[in-house]
Amino acid sequence: MPVKYTTDAFASLTQLINFIEAKNTSGAGIRWLTRYEKHSSKALLNAKNKKLCNNETFKRLNLHCIYFNDWLIAFSIHEDFILIEALLHKSRITD
Repeated sequence: MPVKYTTDAFASLTQLINFIEAKNTSGAGIRWLTRYEKHSSKALLNAKNKKLCNNETFKRLNLHCIYFNDWLIAFSIHEDFILIEALLHKSRITD
């Protein structure tokens, strides 16, 4: 299934990549993005089998969650695509 991003989730991803690139060696942001895409595409293959998020707010919104390192990826499942709705560092989440 194709993966799409909300405007906010895409902005978060872009800001994260730019931050990594600015704080590390040249190309670090793109390397991180490559690992992120590989992980998320593999993890989202069976998206319908993923449980709802443990976080009550996300659960009420019927969002599913996966993690990539310290990053939570909250997504919804639609008939013909997966929508990434949030990309948050785990330290920002309160359960």
